[in-house]
Amino acid sequence: MTSAALSTSLPDNLEPDLAKALAYWKDLLRGENPMPFSDDVDLSQMPELSSNLMLLTAFENPDRFRFETAGEKIAQDYGASLAGKFSDEIAQNAPLEGFTEQCRMAVSQRAPTYYRSPLNSYARLVLPTWGEGHVMLLLAAVTKTS
Repeated sequence: MTSAALSTSLPDNLEPDLAKALAYWKDLLRGENPMPFSDDVDLSQMPELSSNLMLLTAFENPDRFRFETAGEKIAQDYGASLAGKFSDEIAQNAPLEGFTEQCRMAVSQRAPTYYRSPLNSYARLVLPTWGEGHVMLLLAAVTKTS
């Protein structure tokens, strides 16, 4: 993955499905908090995006990310079920190449990260959420690009 493709700077024209996921994440913010609380995330609030969303539990020392849910479109495009697996245990195939690196960046920066594949036709957004004193859960969305 090239560093130019992975960024904490979101593009001005975010893909529509990613923009919806980001708007949902921002709507969950409480007061001046820089990110939402993990227990506020409810995927049923975004039924139109559910097949393109993932939730991952973030673990520390070492940094690891376990898929709690992965929408059916993501699993279909990836070619396997992901629930219960760790991101560093799966093949880094589209639409998840470089995904562990993107998750690590979202956790360390405590900010959304964006990735647009230079070779495949998709973009991805990873959104951190807070719980138990650290980034505890990541909400991720994937969408096709033209």
